Amino acid sequence: MTNANAPVKFERTGFDAQRSDGPKCRAIIPPAQGGWSEPALFEWELRAEAWTDEHPHSEYNFVIEGELFVESGGVTVAARAGDVVRVPPGATGRYWSPSYARLLAIYGPSQGEPSKRLGYEKLSAQARPQAGGSAQTSRRVT
Repeated sequence: MTNANAPVKFERTGFDAQRSDGPKCRAIIPPAQGGWSEPALFEWELRAEAWTDEHPHSEYNFVIEGELFVESGGVTVAARAGDVVRVPPGATGRYWSPSYARLLAIYGPSQGEPSKRLGYEKLSAQARPQAGGSAQTSRRVT
């Protein structure tokens, strides 16, 4: 018999094998198929890379290390270790780090609609966009 009040341990998972089509990531608590009421947690590492996507659910990015830039709705914010950036449901978000960022992404809840992956880039030059406005970066799309 399962005790509904007992803690639940999620075993450590490894990062996806280094891939050429996206930043390193690992599912800590994967999303349930068909929707979920509890958060899904992922750890991401960006190394001079950018990622663009659209989620049907809220997304919170807690920066563990480095510096993360997020652009959504025509506004760019810079976040450092300890900061959290929220991208609202339905918004397109672009996330990038000119050098390195490690973050915990918290997703949900979700009714099960899929997220849309819109792009991945390896950044060819380090760019420091100005927070609060649009960003110009020199990049190579892969």
